[in-house]
Amino acid sequence: MACHSSSSLTALACALLAAACASVQGVRSQPLDAGDVRFYGAPFGDVVAATRATVLALDIHVQDTATVDSTTWMVLGTKGMSFTSYGEVVRVIVHQTADGPIAVRVVSKRRLATNIIARNWTDSIFERLDAILHPQPQS
Repeated sequence: MACHSSSSLTALACALLAAACASVQGVRSQPLDAGDVRFYGAPFGDVVAATRATVLALDIHVQDTATVDSTTWMVLGTKGMSFTSYGEVVRVIVHQTADGPIAVRVVSKRRLATNIIARNWTDSIFERLDAILHPQPQS
């Protein structure tokens, strides 16, 4: 009996850990308007190029890039394990808004939710984009 409940607890713990893990597919499937947003007045192609350069400069390993539609581009990337982290999954959406400015949305998730010291890449991505593109104030 004790053996059965022990294996049940182990299976439950594994299932909970798996549910708390971020995956590339899980981050990809989040709504396109998820994440922190910043707006830029530069042309769409310039923002896409700056975003691609920023992700590469931060050594985020690109898993996929996609043109979602005629006004939306996406890059998905991962950071591997380090001394302080089990890794992270990052998604950046570049979207041409109807009002004119380009919206950039960043989602950065820890691969393991309980890894509270894992890095959130949102600020680093926006800092580099700001240096290249200069954000447009929103009213």
